[in-house]
Parts: sequence; structure tokens; C-alpha cells
Amino acid sequence: MLKTMFEKRFQVVLLVVFLVVVIAGIPMLASAEEPQQATASEEVAPVGNPEIGKMLYTGGKRFTNGGPPCISCHNVGVGALGGGALGPNLMLPNEKYGVGPAPANPLIAAAWINSPGTPIMGAIFSKRNVTDEEVLHLKAFFSTLPAEQTSKTGAFVGIGAAGFVGIMIFFGIVWSGRYRNRVGGTAHEAIWRNYGGKGGK
Repeated sequence: MLKTMFEKRFQVVLLVVFLVVVIAGIPMLASAEEPQQATASEEVAPVGNPEIGKMLYTGGKRFTNGGPPCISCHNVGVGALGGGALGPNLMLPNEKYGVGPAPANPLIAAAWINSPGTPIMGAIFSKRNVTDEEVLHLKAFFSTLPAEQTSKTGAFVGIGAAGFVGIMIFFGIVWSGRYRNRVGGTAHEAIWRNYGGKGGK
């Protein structure tokens, strides 16, 4: 009987110890999970919006501080002619600085773009800073573009040459018509009249 009583008390003590350990361990488990959740949220990098990035690049949306759109100097293969020729094609490796194409290019960052020491861009964007958020949007847009870019220089030259020839033909037709109306006939008749009927002899 004594043995049974001792066994019952021992079981009660074990149960109490077990409950104390469980109750004490719950807050410790909860506090151990919180830092992991915070770490997981810190590891999630902010993501830009490719649509906003495209508008910033093409000029459909103005930069917050009024800087010019990227397409005025750079080319990424967007639009009929692709963009400007003053700066490099951002989708090709940049041999001058030894960096890869966008969006992995480390120079596509607000600190580089806004720096007064950055060639060409520094003079503009050091007074009209781009924001980190705008750069994120641009990078998101660049990530949607194909990695392989084709040069549109040939198309630009072809369009320019065709336009020049077209303008010359147009002005040739207009000018010859105006000249004929002014002298009242052909150029040969005008020369004949100008030389007093001697026919230019």
C-alpha cells in the first residue's frame, strides 16, 4: 500500500514537472520564432514595377526630381530606333567599365547616377537626383527585356538616307515649279532672254 501511494505521488510530481516545463517552454518557443520571421522579412529585397520602369525609361512618366528620360541618351532596343546614341546600350556589356548588361550592371544605382564625378550623367543628375525606388523600377523593366540585343544603327542610317533623298526630291520638284513660273518657261528660254536673245553665245 505504501508502495502504491509512493508511486502515485511520484506520478503526480512527474506530471507537475512536465506541465511546468511545457508551460515555461511555450513563450521561449514563441520568442525563438520571432527573430526568424524578422530575418526572413529582412531577406526579401524590394521589387520594382517594370511598367513604371518602362515609363521612366521612355519619358512616359517623369522622374521625381525632373531628370531627363533614359531613352534620350541610352538604347535598350525599345522604340522604332531604340533610343539615344550618346550613352552605351544598357543591355550590352560595357567594356569601358568592365560591367555586364542591365539589370545586373552595378552601375545602374542611384549612387553612381547621382554622383557629380560620373561622366556626362553626373552633370545632370547630381542636380536632379534619381531615387532608389526609381532605379528599382528601371531594373525591373530591364529584367523583362531580351538579353540578346540587335543593333539598330543600320536601320537609323537607312531611314536617315531615305529621308534625305525624299526631302531632296520634294524640294527639287517644288523649286523647279517655282522657277518655271517665275521665268515664264523653261530654263533655256530664261537664259535666252537674259542674254538679250543671243542664246548665251
